[in-house]
Amino acid sequence: MTIPDDIVGQLDGGDAPLQATVEDALRSLLEIRRRAAEHDAEGLPFWLRREAGQKGEIDESLRDRVTQRRAAENES
Repeated sequence: MTIPDDIVGQLDGGDAPLQATVEDALRSLLEIRRRAAEHDAEGLPFWLRREAGQKGEIDESLRDRVTQRRAAENES
């Protein structure tokens, strides 16, 4: 397997051989993906998942604020 030079330059393994550094990086990536899959079964990024779950609440909240502002403007 050939690793592009720009990627090799980003791998910081200190005095460790390149093979060990690449293996550590791959294991770290796999662990990150595993944890992400545990927390989000749909595979959505966390910021999209939260927004999607709260969409109705946000819409209602904004509607209530607009109604309150209009009522306050009419009273003035």
